[in-house]
Amino acid sequence: MEQLKSWLRGRHQIAVAVYSTPAAEAVLANNGLTIVDFLRPMSLVNKLNVPMRVGELSYRVQEVNLRLYAGDSMFQPKSEVIDQSLGQLLSLQAQRHTNLQPMPNLIQQVQSDSPETINPWFYAYQSEFLRLLRFTEHETLDHPVAGIFCIPADKAQALQIAQKLLTPESQLPLQASQSMLPLQDPMFAKHFVLVQDVAAGMDEARAKSNLTALSNTYGAANCSILRLYGSSTGGAAVAAVPAAVFQACRHPNMPGGGAGEPEHYPKEPPGGIGHSITADDMAAAGQLLKDFCERTLLPKLEERIARLNLIISNARKGFKNKLTRFWKGAATETVQYQDVSYPYHSIEAQMRCVADLAYLLGQYDFAVQMYRLAAQDYLAAPNSRWYAGAEEMIGICSILLGDPNADPIKYFNRAFEHYSKVRGWQARMLATRVMLITAAYQAATGRHLAANVSLMRAHFEEETARAALLLEAAAYALLRCRPPSARKAAFHLVLAGLRYQSAKQRRLAIHCYMQVTGIYSASSWRHISEHLHDILGKQCYELGDTQGALRHCMALLDCGHRQAAAQSHYLSRFLEAVQAAGTVAPIKDLPLPSVTTNSVVVRHADQRCYPSSTQRQQLLLPAQGPDGSTTAATAGGGGGGQFVESSAAVWSHLEQLVAGGEASSTNWLEGAKQVYEGEEFNTVAAGEDIGIEVTFRNPLAIKLTLSRVRLIGQFTAAGAGVPAAAAAADGSAAAAAEPDPDQVAVVESQPSLHP
Repeated sequence: MEQLKSWLRGRHQIAVAVYSTPAAEAVLANNGLTIVDFLRPMSLVNKLNVPMRVGELSYRVQEVNLRLYAGDSMFQPKSEVIDQSLGQLLSLQAQRHTNLQPMPNLIQQVQSDSPETINPWFYAYQSEFLRLLRFTEHETLDHPVAGIFCIPADKAQALQIAQKLLTPESQLPLQASQSMLPLQDPMFAKHFVLVQDVAAGMDEARAKSNLTALSNTYGAANCSILRLYGSSTGGAAVAAVPAAVFQACRHPNMPGGGAGEPEHYPKEPPGGIGHSITADDMAAAGQLLKDFCERTLLPKLEERIARLNLIISNARKGFKNKLTRFWKGAATETVQYQDVSYPYHSIEAQMRCVADLAYLLGQYDFAVQMYRLAAQDYLAAPNSRWYAGAEEMIGICSILLGDPNADPIKYFNRAFEHYSKVRGWQARMLATRVMLITAAYQAATGRHLAANVSLMRAHFEEETARAALLLEAAAYALLRCRPPSARKAAFHLVLAGLRYQSAKQRRLAIHCYMQVTGIYSASSWRHISEHLHDILGKQCYELGDTQGALRHCMALLDCGHRQAAAQSHYLSRFLEAVQAAGTVAPIKDLPLPSVTTNSVVVRHADQRCYPSSTQRQQLLLPAQGPDGSTTAATAGGGGGGQFVESSAAVWSHLEQLVAGGEASSTNWLEGAKQVYEGEEFNTVAAGEDIGIEVTFRNPLAIKLTLSRVRLIGQFTAAGAGVPAAAAAADGSAAAAAEPDPDQVAVVESQPSLHP
C-alpha cells in the first residue's frame, strides 16, 4: 500500500512555468540543454522551514517537489498525436522486453514476481499515458501556480524584457479558455532570474544594475542572479555532471510540442549533454530554487489559499448558504448533462483550485472538504466532467489518508460513470485513467479478481492498443487470484492478442499467444490449440521469424479431425515454412507419418557371421570323395554331393565367444534373447543382416509420399555398459572396435501411405 501511496503522490507536484528569452537560453544551449533541463535535476527542494496555514491548520513546510515546464509547452496534445506517441513507445518496449517464448511455469511466475517484471510495457505505457493527460481544463493540478522568468544579465533595459515575458505573443489553450490564472494576476507568483555567464565575461556591474531595477519593481525577494560557469576551484580541472542526470528528467517530445516538453531539444554538442556543467553550477541551481520556494512560491500560495477560502466561505458555507443549496437540490435524471468549462474567477473553479492547492501541499483532509463542496455544485449543475474529476480526487485522498472507514472504490465508480457520459476522446481517456487507479488500489489490497473487473470495464470503449494492454493486465490479475483462473485468463490473453494484431503490434500479439499455448499445452482443447498455432504461424512469418513459423505450422499437421481440404492446406503451409526456413537437416518430432514405436519387430539373418562373402564361403567347403575329388550334392542328399562344415575350429571359437566360454548362457544360435539391466537384446555376428519392422500410419485423409527414411542407431563399444558377448566380433581387436556408421547400409524405399 505504501508503494501505491508513493505512486499517487508522485503523479502531481506543484507546477511552475519557466519563461526565458532566446539570449538566456543560449547560455545553456552550447551544452545541449534548455533552462528547464538544467533546473529539473534540482527540483526536489528540501531543508526548508517555511510556516504555512491551510484552512484551520498551521504547519511548517520542510520539503517541496516542483515540476518545471517550459511556459509555451503547457498544453495537452491532440488525440492523434497522443496515440502516435504512445504507439511508438509501445513498439519500443515490445522490442526491448519480449522474447517470443512462453514463460516457464507461467502461473507460479506471475504470482511470485512483481507485476513490473511480468509485463513492463504496460507500466511504461501507463506512465506515459497519465503524463499526456495533463493540462485539462477541469483540473488545476497541472496548471502553473508560479513562473520563473529568465533574462540575460548583461542586456540593457531588463525591466522592459521582463514585462514582455509577462505578455507572451501566443496564448496557451488554458489561457484562451480562461481556465488558468493569467500571468499578470497578483496571485500568480513571479520570480525573475538574471542568467549570467561568468566564463564569457558578462558585465557584473550591468547584472547588479538590472537586479536593482527588477527589485524596485517586483520586490527584492522575487529577484535573483544565476551565475554559471564560474568554478570556485581556481582554474583546476573540474569533473562535469554526467549526461544521464539531465537525460533522466527528459520525456519524449512530440510533433508540435506539448505535455510540458518542447517540440525539439537543443542539438547535442560534440562533448555531450552538459559537458561544461559542474557541481558548482548545479549547486547554484539548487540555491535558486530554494530561494524561489522560500521567498516567492510558498508565501504566495498561502495568501492565495486564504483569499480563495474566504471567497468560498462567503458564497457556499454558513447556514444560509446550506439552506439555499438544500432547496436547490441535486439534478434529476431527466436533466440534460452539460459539458462546460468554468472560468478561473468563477466560484466553481475557485473551489476546485483551492482543493487542488491543498492536495499539492499534502493537506488531504482540507482538500476532501473542498472537493465535496465543489462536487455538490457540479452535480447540481449538472456538469459530469467536473463532478467526475472531484469524485476521482476524493477517492485518491481517501487512499492517501488511510481511513479504514472510507471506500475509495465508491468514488472511483462515480467518476467512471460520469466520465462515460461525456462525449469525446478526452473523457474516454479520463475514464480509463480512473479504472487504472482503481485496479492499482484493488491489486495493492489483494483483490485481484476485482482488479480484473475494473480493467475489463475500461477496455470496452478504448482503442485497440490500449484495449489490448488492459486485457493483458486483466489476464495476469486472474492468474494472481487464489486459486488462479487459468482458462479465463487464457481467453483474455487471446483477446489481447487479437487487439494487438489489429494495432499492428505483432511482437506483443505473439507474446500473448505464446503464453496461452503454455496454459493449454496439457489440456484436450484441440480446436483452441489449433487456432493458436494457426495465428502464431502467420504472425511469426510476417515478423520474419521463419523458425517459429515452421514450428507452429508443424504443430498444425496433427489435424486428422479436419476435412481433407483443410489438411491439404495445413500441409502446404508447412512445406512453404520449410522452404522459407531453408531447413536441410531432419526435422525432429515431425507428427507425419504416425510411427508405431511400441510394436517394433527385429529380425536377424542367422546364416551370416562374417561381413564379406569370401569369408563366409570359407566356412562352407565342398565334401571330398574317397579319391579326393569334389562332388556336389543337394540338401536332401539325393543326386549330387553335399556341403559340409570343414572348419570346426572356427565354429567352436565363435560359439565360445558368444556363449561366454564355459558359462551357461543362451546365444544367438539357440534363438533366445539375452537380458541386460532390464533390457532385452540379441547377439548377432558381424555382417549379419538385421531387419527392423516399423509400422507407419497415415492419420490424414490425403495421400502422403515418404522418401529418405532413415533409421538412427547408436553404437556402443564393448565394455561401455554392454557385455562383451553382445558386441559384434571377429576377434579380440574387432570386439573392441566401434562400427563405422558410414559402412552400415540402409535399404531405401519411397512408399506411399494412403488414408
